Amino acid sequence: MRIDSTFGTGADAFRFVAAALALASACGIAAAQSKNLGKYEGTINVSGTQFGPEVTYRAQVKVTMPITDRDSTSLTSEFLSGEAPDARVLVSQWDESHTQKSADSDGKFSSYTCSLAAPVEIPMSATGVLNVDLTAKKHSYSLVLLSTKDLAFDCKHSRSGPYKKKAGISLTLGTGAPGAQGKTPLPFTDASRLAARFTLTPGAEYKGKYGPIVQEWDFKRSP
Repeated sequence: MRIDSTFGTGADAFRFVAAALALASACGIAAAQSKNLGKYEGTINVSGTQFGPEVTYRAQVKVTMPITDRDSTSLTSEFLSGEAPDARVLVSQWDESHTQKSADSDGKFSSYTCSLAAPVEIPMSATGVLNVDLTAKKHSYSLVLLSTKDLAFDCKHSRSGPYKKKAGISLTLGTGAPGAQGKTPLPFTDASRLAARFTLTPGAEYKGKYGPIVQEWDFKRSP
């Protein structure tokens, strides 16, 4: 799920993320981080689709989420881009295809396909929130990742033939849409390790734009 205009747009969703997370107190976050309240580190395996153009992707994400608020009933990690280390993301698949909806002057429909030139690990800036309810023993999270470097793609246009290009990508992960991840909290046994399998099905507001996002994650807390 990208935000640039070359590969699948998701700008509205990411603007919504920024607005939702901006509600957090920046001063409170900074103070909590200075107290070294710990962190969650782990991996997320994700695959999914999006449309307009159609994209099929698969990746493994290694992420660190600093705990910004902690008491006897809950743990929270809430951070904007730059307030957490860049995620390391191994992108193993990113295939895009698109066919014009209207014919050209010759009556033909132009199309193109692009595929990742080779699997690659890249840094991606992270914005997100993780909520751990110690009383209910449930957790929820939302994470938006934006690549800080371009990936290489091999492409082919139906008219002009093969070509190469470089472009950035983005990923949206979690138990719900950004700002609404708490609607589907998932259970845990031990707050020191949060592990789950979950398929995020975008709601009506994203119908026709995003397909299911299949995820499996394992987060460990320290200290």
